[in-house]
Amino acid sequence: LYPVLEKAGDKTLLISETAQGTLADICEACGYDSVQGLINENSDYLVNGISLNLRQLAHQPRAAQVLGSMLRHSDASLLPLVEDVIQDVLSALDQSYDNQASTFLSVLHSLMAALVQWFGPSCSEEHQQRQAEERHSSTLSQMQQEITSQEVEQFFLNYIKQKQIAEGNLSELDDEEADEVPPIAKPEPSSSDTEGETPLPSHAQLAKDVMERCIHLLSDRNLRVRLKVLDVLELCVTVLHPHGNHLLPMAHRAWPALVTRLISDDPLAVLRAFKVLCTLAQKCGDFLRQRFSKDVLPKLTSSLHNQAAASARAGPVYNHTLAFKLQLAVLQGLGSLCEKLDMGE
Repeated sequence: LYPVLEKAGDKTLLISETAQGTLADICEACGYDSVQGLINENSDYLVNGISLNLRQLAHQPRAAQVLGSMLRHSDASLLPLVEDVIQDVLSALDQSYDNQASTFLSVLHSLMAALVQWFGPSCSEEHQQRQAEERHSSTLSQMQQEITSQEVEQFFLNYIKQKQIAEGNLSELDDEEADEVPPIAKPEPSSSDTEGETPLPSHAQLAKDVMERCIHLLSDRNLRVRLKVLDVLELCVTVLHPHGNHLLPMAHRAWPALVTRLISDDPLAVLRAFKVLCTLAQKCGDFLRQRFSKDVLPKLTSSLHNQAAASARAGPVYNHTLAFKLQLAVLQGLGSLCEKLDMGE
């Protein structure tokens, strides 16, 4: 199974598709319902092999591909089983980022894409909606119980009062009303006392760890590495979106390197960095308003102004150039970007 998963992560399309067909044949021969079940049932064997081979990267450079294949063909139940080996991948990246960064970034991209699929905005919204419905139903039932108990208590108090009036015990009734002291309202416990700072979920902690590596690799001299880092960074922002207390400090740390990619890099990297900027603006909102208006917006408007004359004189071939794609992406995204950052004034 391990060698087949290694080939399933191969860059050659024919090899990877043949390996995926082989995985389906193994499932049928061994009685598994799906490739996902095959991987989950044998995850201990696979994780052990990956962990051992990561220590011998010089002789086993494709160990990370096996992990990427596992993530692409499984579901969220696999995450607790591979957390340790993912930490091994991050440690190996820290030790050999100069010559193995591209391989590890491919695995981290598979990891973050899987986390977005498993714990993305749609999944979190459904989870929050279910929690809100449960809280609403519990509140309604609690209110009904309180109202019922109060009505019963008031019924008996009225009954006793009417009975005393009927028996002529008015003096005792007046004394009881005079001695009656209004109940002291119990102070409600504040949310800060009852709710401590909740720990970050495991998938969000992984996204934060990966994002820290991406910040350091944004300035890599290899263009391919920078492009992969930008792709992974965008996925990290999406996963960390529900945890703003952790996302905003990470966005602050990533901002200087991201600005450099936006204003002084290869056009392909600028295009990818602008996409990351749009995602950051959508998730972080007005946190980036002042930074964007000071560091990025003047450069973008100046670039569009300079390209306007050239694009006006260009022929149909210009539509197939990278400069045209970059110009089009900025023109299409700048309006919504300013709207998300609330820059109407």
